[in-house]
Amino acid sequence: MAPSLALFVAFATASSVKRQTSGLDADGDGLVSKDEVFAAMTLHEALVALDRDGDGFIYLPQIIELWGVGDKFYELNTDGDNHLTFQEIENGMTLSDFYDQFDFNGDGTLDQAEAYQLHYIYDVLNTPTPVEVLDDNGDGLLSRLEVQSHMTYGEILTALDTDDSHRLDSAELMVLLGDQTQDFINAQDDNGDGVVSFGEAHHHHANLDTLFTRLDLDGSGYLEDTESAALYTIWNTIQATVPA
Repeated sequence: MAPSLALFVAFATASSVKRQTSGLDADGDGLVSKDEVFAAMTLHEALVALDRDGDGFIYLPQIIELWGVGDKFYELNTDGDNHLTFQEIENGMTLSDFYDQFDFNGDGTLDQAEAYQLHYIYDVLNTPTPVEVLDDNGDGLLSRLEVQSHMTYGEILTALDTDDSHRLDSAELMVLLGDQTQDFINAQDDNGDGVVSFGEAHHHHANLDTLFTRLDLDGSGYLEDTESAALYTIWNTIQATVPA
């Protein structure tokens, strides 16, 4: 299985503010511009941050985790194998192109939902050794009990809700669900407005157990590698709301 992309957003301090931006948002306006990204990292540094096992490769599940679809993997994969080398990526795109892949609404800047993964990359570059605290027994897998002992379904919904609207759009849901996002919206969106309200999410009897099952793509009963990746992002967002 492809190596884990442990999406661990390392917030420097916890605060009572719901959304704490990292140092990537240098001007504190809640948006991440290209200039801010260019000042913070190179494309190569971003790839190193994403390469959690240090093998020098980026795999299809990691591309899907980043951008929700795997199209870029196939476009950049010039030799047709099961991974991308750093050289393949750097030959096929610039840091500007990399940034544009996150700009889902095409407005030239990244809001907090769009910038989630870039905040992760920035924090990995500045906090090289995050601790995977969700994995209580250290076996490299997340069990249902481990997930349930650290967060609730309501906390996950709130963590994803970057604009405090109590409604989750595709960009917000993609952080957790990746290429399953549209299926989730189709199943939960009762009024057809293209978003999932908290009420709709609870109306369909969705809970942490059913969410775990959705994330457990291979049906093993555990979350491993990229299956568990987004929960590290979610957990750290939850922790950022806890008063110091």
